[in-house]
Amino acid sequence: MAKKMRANRRVQQNADDGPRRVAIYVRRSTDEDHQPFSLEAQETKLRAFVASQPGDWQIVAVYPEDASGATTDRPQLQKALRAARGGLFDILLVYRVDRFSRRLRDLTTLLDDLDDAGIVFRSATEPFDTSTAVGRMLVQMLGVFAEFERETIIDRVTSGMERKAAKGLWTGGARPIGYMIDRALDKLVPDPAEQATVQRIFDLYTKDRLGTQTIASLLNNEGLRTRKNKPWSQHTVELILTNRVYLGEKRFRDIVVKDAHQAIVTAEQFNLAERILGKRSAEIGHRAANPSAYMLTGLIRCPQCGRGYVGTAAHGRYRVYRYYTCWSRARYGTKAGCDIHRFHADEIEAAISAALLDFYTTSNSDVIAKAVAEFQAQHAASTHELSAQLAAVTRELREAAAAVDRYLTAFEKGTLDDDDPDVRTRLSKLKEQSKQLRARKAQLEYELDQPPQSITPGDLTKISTRIRQILTDGTPATRKAMFEALIHEVTITADDTVKPIFKLPLAGNEEGLALNGPAPTSQDAVRTLPTVVGDTGIEPVTSSV
Repeated sequence: MAKKMRANRRVQQNADDGPRRVAIYVRRSTDEDHQPFSLEAQETKLRAFVASQPGDWQIVAVYPEDASGATTDRPQLQKALRAARGGLFDILLVYRVDRFSRRLRDLTTLLDDLDDAGIVFRSATEPFDTSTAVGRMLVQMLGVFAEFERETIIDRVTSGMERKAAKGLWTGGARPIGYMIDRALDKLVPDPAEQATVQRIFDLYTKDRLGTQTIASLLNNEGLRTRKNKPWSQHTVELILTNRVYLGEKRFRDIVVKDAHQAIVTAEQFNLAERILGKRSAEIGHRAANPSAYMLTGLIRCPQCGRGYVGTAAHGRYRVYRYYTCWSRARYGTKAGCDIHRFHADEIEAAISAALLDFYTTSNSDVIAKAVAEFQAQHAASTHELSAQLAAVTRELREAAAAVDRYLTAFEKGTLDDDDPDVRTRLSKLKEQSKQLRARKAQLEYELDQPPQSITPGDLTKISTRIRQILTDGTPATRKAMFEALIHEVTITADDTVKPIFKLPLAGNEEGLALNGPAPTSQDAVRTLPTVVGDTGIEPVTSSV
């Protein structure tokens, strides 16, 4: 505390000897009804205040903000703080404390940051000076009132919205598709164009029994877009089918008002849609609970849009056909999403399983040994950098420990008050910093003490045996885990060749080596190409298999 006080007094003394550099911060609340002054009005009054001060006050920067004071995550505020740390001004001036922050905790933190930078905080309408202890106490009291006022505003606005909701009036927010707002009545009224789309969605779902994904694809293929000019998705269709606003209901918190506005669908049709959704959700949930389904989900990448492939199914009369489909196509359809074709899941899984088993044979031992040797060389080259990081972390840890010792020595000598909140905050930060540094030090020491191990032909035999066991007798969950552990990704080339990139497990290491392996297939059949293996880089842990 004494150090901070001396820093501010030093700035004050320097300011008296020469011109004071002043930065102005103005903020307009997001709720204009409770904002007494615009940004321009605040700046005008602050410039007049600066001109009225004795001495040479010079405005060097203005930071206008249009954001809520409930958070410190404000671009102009953060810009001002960076300038303060850089010593670009001496005084930060605001019109009122609540323009700076409406939360006491945030205000205290901000003042500490300014204090550390040696910056004086001033208000043009409130008499305090943070270069003094009394001034800091006063500004914290003002912060209490600012936070109280904010909570009062929130309560008042919420109460007003509850009263409007009870009358069935519009309470704000994004209007639902199918409605527009009658400003005179302050109510929702049907939008003729969008209303037809909503009614059609309910008809397609309840009468034609189309699925939500099919409905979304149908709308997209017809060139229709949502209000935000985005393609329709399964999620958007589901939101419409479950939104009770289309029954004419108004909901706000615990308030429900029936017949608040004109309904777009009947209660019978809405309830039928609800029952169909519930039944289909239960079926999907049952299928999703079975991890069998798609063992390569997340591993296959689309060559056109770069999104991952997901598992999809087509239900025939006698069987279910499984596919891997590009996420964009599955979500938005072939017209609005991605038009690349899908792959038969059984064929691609069988091809990659065979390629994986074939790869882990002694016939590839020379290529694997070469790749591991290159990885070990890379690991050795990184040892120097890890050692330098360890030395730096060790030094920072010693400095943090020395800082704590200085505080403890001051306590013992009675020169420092252990009840000082600033001291407690600083000690807490030092302890947290030390904890993080110790964790980082342990991690670096572990990495330096764990050199990569090689893989022998015997190891490859054990791995291939284990792969064969899992493919033959393993549960679907075990097979999926094996694919995730041993396959980095599956790429698709221009001629529809599917090629996996395998990960080589290296015991005792936190990384695996990615190797190309063959498992090509086309849309209609599986083709086998000659084995070509080459190292492509380092990938995450693969030692779980």
